[in-house]
Amino acid sequence: MTKLHIYPPLGLLTCVSRPVIAFRVHFVYGSPETPLVSDVEIWSDMSGDGEWQGTPLTRAADTGAMELAFLDVAQLGEGCRIEQFYLDLPASVAVARRFEFTVRWKSTGTLEEWRWASSAGHNARIVLRPRFADSGMALASYWRQQLRSLLRSVGPSDTLPPPATAIADSWQVSSSGASCMFKPSEFDNTASGADFFGQLEAFDGILAFARKDPFWIIPRAGTDTAVAAGLDAVLVLIALSTGAYAALMPFAKDAPTKHTVVFRTGPSNTLYLRASPALDSAASSIRVAASVSLRAHDAIYSLLERIQPALPRSIIDEPCAHCQPAPPHATSLLGSMGYCTWNTFYQQVSHDGVVSVLSEICHAGRVRRQPVPEWVVIDDGWQTTTQDNNQGQLSEIFANKDKFPGQLKQTVQVLSKLGITRVGAWHALWGYWGGIDPSGDLAQRYKLEKYHRKWCPTVKAESKVWLVSKESIAAFYDEFYQWLHTQGVSFVKVDYQAAFETLGELHDSEVYSLYNAYYDAMEKAALKYFGPGSVIYCMAQSPHLILRTLQHLSSATPAPQREIMRNSDDYYPDEPESHGWHIYCNMANALWSRQLGSRFAGDWDMFQPGKHESRIHAAARTLSAGPLYITGSATDYSQQDLASVVGHTGRTQLPSPPLLTSSCLFADMTTTAGFLIGSTTLTDECAVIISVYNVFQELVVAPVPISQILAESATTDSLGGSRYVIHQQSTNKACIFQSLSDIYTLALQPLACEALTVAKMAMFQATDRSATLHAICIGDTSRYAGIAVVERNVFGVVQKQAPSTHPSRSRSPLGSGQRQWTLRARIASGSIGASFALLACEMTLEARSLPLTVENVRAQGCEIDEWEYLSDASLLRVAFQAAGPPANSLAPIYITVALSA
Repeated sequence: MTKLHIYPPLGLLTCVSRPVIAFRVHFVYGSPETPLVSDVEIWSDMSGDGEWQGTPLTRAADTGAMELAFLDVAQLGEGCRIEQFYLDLPASVAVARRFEFTVRWKSTGTLEEWRWASSAGHNARIVLRPRFADSGMALASYWRQQLRSLLRSVGPSDTLPPPATAIADSWQVSSSGASCMFKPSEFDNTASGADFFGQLEAFDGILAFARKDPFWIIPRAGTDTAVAAGLDAVLVLIALSTGAYAALMPFAKDAPTKHTVVFRTGPSNTLYLRASPALDSAASSIRVAASVSLRAHDAIYSLLERIQPALPRSIIDEPCAHCQPAPPHATSLLGSMGYCTWNTFYQQVSHDGVVSVLSEICHAGRVRRQPVPEWVVIDDGWQTTTQDNNQGQLSEIFANKDKFPGQLKQTVQVLSKLGITRVGAWHALWGYWGGIDPSGDLAQRYKLEKYHRKWCPTVKAESKVWLVSKESIAAFYDEFYQWLHTQGVSFVKVDYQAAFETLGELHDSEVYSLYNAYYDAMEKAALKYFGPGSVIYCMAQSPHLILRTLQHLSSATPAPQREIMRNSDDYYPDEPESHGWHIYCNMANALWSRQLGSRFAGDWDMFQPGKHESRIHAAARTLSAGPLYITGSATDYSQQDLASVVGHTGRTQLPSPPLLTSSCLFADMTTTAGFLIGSTTLTDECAVIISVYNVFQELVVAPVPISQILAESATTDSLGGSRYVIHQQSTNKACIFQSLSDIYTLALQPLACEALTVAKMAMFQATDRSATLHAICIGDTSRYAGIAVVERNVFGVVQKQAPSTHPSRSRSPLGSGQRQWTLRARIASGSIGASFALLACEMTLEARSLPLTVENVRAQGCEIDEWEYLSDASLLRVAFQAAGPPANSLAPIYITVALSA
């Protein structure tokens, strides 16, 4: 059996902005007896005259070529082999800006007719996007030209006259973006209560961040606005035909946290605006902010930057007159591994259950030298509640005495003896799912108000809810969090936050006033009793919170420790079809949530070890720059080697979430035969971590566009250099290249993942100018994001002309004409080892490589177990002793390298 893997993928629109179009066809043969393919052609209409013609592809000479250096044949399946055909076509050859192609082929030694890879309507579609420089990016004329090409200011029917003022001419332009004041037109879409805004033209793709429900935002990607039909779009990203990207977001300027303004899509790529509660015509306070940039993430960043100064100043960050904020906790929820009780116990959580499972996990982890939780979230089920219409109501702030007979204090004390340094408690923003019990003890202390709750996905029925009044909510939260503080609780997970939008009185602005009062009370009490970085925001992906956060960012310096906000809907361990979507949704949502990073870190939710898909979830959390926490039983925990993914302490923290590469922007990657790819730039290490996921339901063999990813990275220039190293996580393989190939091909099974670390090597010249040494520490290669443990890369380089002074560790004495360097690197505590890529070259035109001898390796802060220099791979691997570096210490490693001339 022969399986084809075609790049660019069939059935998908691919935007190409590079000067060369790379076509790749991989044939995976199921057995040695399968006939090989002899002829392969791209069959396309790129000539522009309507005629289809074939262009032959070339068979790759051997599988050891640079482009295939990281293809792991084990991913193909037992007994399988692979063959690659390629065509690198200059984009100038294609006359048509848009064209389609498919693939046809013949097998060796057969008289068969051409076999075709696709049927009618399932060809690959290519769009050639222009490439241009940044000149004129800040000019008003440039902005207006871009926006004019995108938006057509006519009604949804050509029989209707256009508005008096063309939308594209009404934009207020500045260097950070553009905005327009929207006035409802005569083209009202009365069916949806929305007003016509414009018709999109001259664009290649759209990514709408739409509201799945009041609580979550999901990506909807495609080639027209139909992808978001029936949904409220908070923000849209559009690939313009000019080669740039435009981002648009509507908001209510004068009252951003009292009104929600969203886009609605209509037929023929039309956009409408809908405000809720409705704005009166006199206010005219709807704004649509826009930004145009050559890079998608820059367009979104500039968009939110444009909105900030237009918002009224927030009073949330004003100094709290009646309290002194608690100091930051020693253990951050970021950079350490945690545990959540939810998927283990659901609402049946108890003191005995929590203590039992954490005791078993901590014991098993220390025996197996696996990471153990340092913090715990006691999720839903611990509170004192009553049932009403299948929705619990909070009757008192204390813990359920049957489940927690010693209240939370007893649980916290026992967990602390296990090494758990922080314990958090779950609750809903308005108390519990069903609000407050009107006959409970809380109702005797606080004034309650009754509201009508509409049907919503979490409560599939209409009901009445009693809530603490706006006047009493500050006192409620002060009492609640003060009690939690006395129990030893040091952070909270606040759930069901956007539930206010389900109240039947939503069109009453007083509900939004209540919404804000709850946020004010909760945040001030959390800061007072728990300190900064002590709240996990959940079910909170609403325009209300986004704009509220922008108000924070525009009026205060970043907090010393960021709060945490869930970046997607829940992790569902027992729903197999949800896992790929969960990774894709988080990666896409990070495009906008990363721009709130000075206040929030994105939380990709817990995951359960020991399952088939656990490794991809563990890797995704490690590379997310958010919190890393697990759920499940001790048996689940013991069935997976977490240390090989998250490290032996789980303490590494990346500076930012992965940046979705442009090839993944305008397609749902769960239904596309390609890779979901993100990149994280580590400026200090001159490195980029490329995270690759297969969220498709079948094996994928496809190129990873390295050069495109580096060009889109935030610090492209930092990777300019004469030597590079690429480390592949799954195989622990490292290769040194003088120059990087445009693409490297990988093969991944469904729900498999890979990480490639691309780093520029530092160059050190010999004093006699006869040779150069290229070196870099690529960190703890036993885990994902291992280079992030490098706190300071190779430094303190000294060249000597003397033999080693450590004969006990010497491998070879220096001879005549040899050179010696001493390199240092500083590694974070908790690492179990470090690897160095090393290469010596003659300073000649040929730059011939020179043999290296590692004389000795020594360390401070830990003991070295063993070290090995792999000369064929130019890689030095250093392993620390099992005890590892002492806690709270640095573990610098010093190596001495002797070069033979």
